[in-house]
Amino acid sequence: MPSLSSFINASQYSTESTTLDLLGGMNLGSTYAGITFNGICGAASNDPGGLFGWLVYARSNLYTTPKGTTSDTYIVYTTPQELVGDLNQLSGITSCLISSPSAGGTFGFFQTAGTIDDKVQLAPRPAGTDFLHAINYLAYGGTLVVVGSPVGFDNYIATTENYLDVIIGQEANSALCTWLIDQPYTTGIFPSIADITGVTGSGYTMANYASLFGSASLVTGTTVANRIFNVYGVKDISTLDTSTLQANTQITYKLPTSTDVGGFFARAKNRNELYLSVAGLDRSTILNGNVSSSIDWNDSLKTTLRNNKVNFFVNYNPKFLGSDIVGATASGALTSYDRVGPSRLRSALRKDLDAIGLKYLFEINNSTTRAQVTSEIESALDPYLTFIDTAVTQIICDSSNNIDNSGTLNMTVIVKPILSIDSFVIDISLTQ
Repeated sequence: MPSLSSFINASQYSTESTTLDLLGGMNLGSTYAGITFNGICGAASNDPGGLFGWLVYARSNLYTTPKGTTSDTYIVYTTPQELVGDLNQLSGITSCLISSPSAGGTFGFFQTAGTIDDKVQLAPRPAGTDFLHAINYLAYGGTLVVVGSPVGFDNYIATTENYLDVIIGQEANSALCTWLIDQPYTTGIFPSIADITGVTGSGYTMANYASLFGSASLVTGTTVANRIFNVYGVKDISTLDTSTLQANTQITYKLPTSTDVGGFFARAKNRNELYLSVAGLDRSTILNGNVSSSIDWNDSLKTTLRNNKVNFFVNYNPKFLGSDIVGATASGALTSYDRVGPSRLRSALRKDLDAIGLKYLFEINNSTTRAQVTSEIESALDPYLTFIDTAVTQIICDSSNNIDNSGTLNMTVIVKPILSIDSFVIDISLTQ
């Protein structure tokens, strides 16, 4: 029976040695739709919802003991083997995993596409491309939350009380970008636009986020704009043997490197360096492929990309991510707000400060309470001391920014990241 297992065979698919503590999300397909099999050769005659729909169908209908239901809005994977195991349940569905042009499979995964050197070549359909993105991310050890729409992310967060660290797009689209607006602790990783070779990730500029956000005002400032990570880079996959899918077949393909950058975030978090950077040789070398669009460090294109707030890979051996800039519009000189480490540090600190403020909001706003708040903030900063210059850290919660017995509690914290010449200010104002 056809199987996707050869894609993750150890002889041609490398993985990190441990599961890493990063929650990444991908919208792979659309909301599940019931499937009918009236197509050519018994293939599906309608789209079940892309990769997500096929996963829902396999988990709810093809296991002896179902692993899920057709109303599921998200599915969580911690290993590529789990994902492939679910999809391999589809091997009894005619023309689903693989088809020929004359054998249906319009809504399936892979199709035969000619012969080269006596090997049958495979071409991915949309569900197959989504599958390839998923296994390329899972190779780095992070957890993957697969959804058919951003509602699935909301439901995952509500059920687990875990925020997603990143969402990873094969392109920037309005559904993902508008979802990010109200997610203060999540970074969106997207490829540059396809204006060079027609492959996303091949262009020198970012997507039009003013249009995607639905507001030009959101492309600047320190809210959602500083949680957008754009990447210039196309990953070429060397020829893979796919003999478990069909004898004498192979596949080569290209992907935007946004998926791999999600893996770099996982590595950085595992090393406790997410508040420093995701770039650099130790954190950002590619697994299972080669970046064809890297640049020399002294190439003038580096300046163009940095000015456009698009990150790039350095032409080194091995190639690695050579910048860590965030932003939703091109601009001039970079500040600490424009680097992913300090930007995520600011978001994490704001989350901690909000929690402290809520704890004391309904206490009497006087010098005693404010001293307690200051003490708790000092303790809350301890886990971040590696990433900040403590000599210039300031905590202000006293009579200079509060009124005795007021129903409003004000806190200001000034922090200078060690990898920046600039400080940033976090102002928290909570009212009963």
